[in-house]
Amino acid sequence: MNDLNKLRHQLANVARRLAAERKSTLDDLKASERHLERPDFLWHFLLQSFGTMGRAVGWAGLSKPENYRRVTYEALAELPPRERRVAAEQAFRDAKVRMPSIKAGYLTGCFDRIAQLGGPQAAKDRLLRLPGRDAKIKFLKSLPGIGDKYARNILMDVYHPEFRDSIAVDARIKSLSQSLDLTFPTYQQHEEFYLEVAREAGLNGWELDRLIFNFLGEFVPATR
Repeated sequence: MNDLNKLRHQLANVARRLAAERKSTLDDLKASERHLERPDFLWHFLLQSFGTMGRAVGWAGLSKPENYRRVTYEALAELPPRERRVAAEQAFRDAKVRMPSIKAGYLTGCFDRIAQLGGPQAAKDRLLRLPGRDAKIKFLKSLPGIGDKYARNILMDVYHPEFRDSIAVDARIKSLSQSLDLTFPTYQQHEEFYLEVAREAGLNGWELDRLIFNFLGEFVPATR
């Protein structure tokens, strides 16, 4: 296995340089914090999660108004329960979202849970009232289809203060680790390695995560 300290140092050097060069990009991404004010925040970012899950470009199709409006919470609430999954699956298919049938099942499961909580605003309020990062992750992971990555990424996408020292271990980070011959037995250990890189670079986890997501190619050559 590669020397972890050496790899950590090399990655930190790249991240530190990129953070200075791409400061405006990071600042623009941090402005997404305003989306937390949306009453439908949780529902919207569940849709975005399912749209990107497995292939990020799926969101490009799902976010088109002609597809998006068919899977809003309000649109699905108008349908009889038996028709919701059919409508969601067809919208996902038209949007070219991967695994449309499976994700339609996830979405209707999320609909049922959010309905039990009193709707999107009530579910959002419930999530944000939970004390601390771990409790919020547990809540999000209780929603159908949401695992470790998206339980972090949903709140990272709006630059939530409690999730600024988090890493959403996605396909890009996994590919970077693979290229470095790094393996980790748990999600938490994988996340912690990159949090250590971020700390050495003088960054928070969110900043490193977004730099890797947007500039992955800058990291791989520099560590060879």
